[in-house]
Amino acid sequence: MKIIEHARFGRLDTGALRDTDALWRSTERLGDDEVEVLLWAAPSAELDAGELDGLAARLEELPALDTAARAALRTYLGEDRYYIDFHVEELDDSEEVVRLVREAGGEEVGADAFVAAMRLNGVGLWPGGLSGGAPVVLDYVLDPDLADEILAVKVTRDGAVDSVDWES
Repeated sequence: MKIIEHARFGRLDTGALRDTDALWRSTERLGDDEVEVLLWAAPSAELDAGELDGLAARLEELPALDTAARAALRTYLGEDRYYIDFHVEELDDSEEVVRLVREAGGEEVGADAFVAAMRLNGVGLWPGGLSGGAPVVLDYVLDPDLADEILAVKVTRDGAVDSVDWES
């Protein structure tokens, strides 16, 4: 099926795609921020109403997903702080980094403070999963204007965190 109508995503037509591309885009509110949401599909994608319903449900639970993702980020950065150190060393002119270092009072910037300063920069929805994996990807950044280094939190269809991956 190349065309499907969905209550949340509207009319989706994969027949017009030449490559994997964003088939639908929107913004969602999360606290005071607006977060870009993209629904990705390949030209050969067979979109399924049940899977789209599951992705729509994840969007309705964005605050809870954000909370779970931030817990996973704290664990990830608590076990390997290289991402924090990279930002502190490479973005030492960033207002956010300056604030974090100042508040650390001579100690290392901790995972809790760092994760609290991160922003959810975007949500990718992948029917069928990204490369066969988790279908929801939440991209977190410290300062989107200064760095393209992302911690991508991948979430299963039922809302469980699957992995945290450093991407750029």
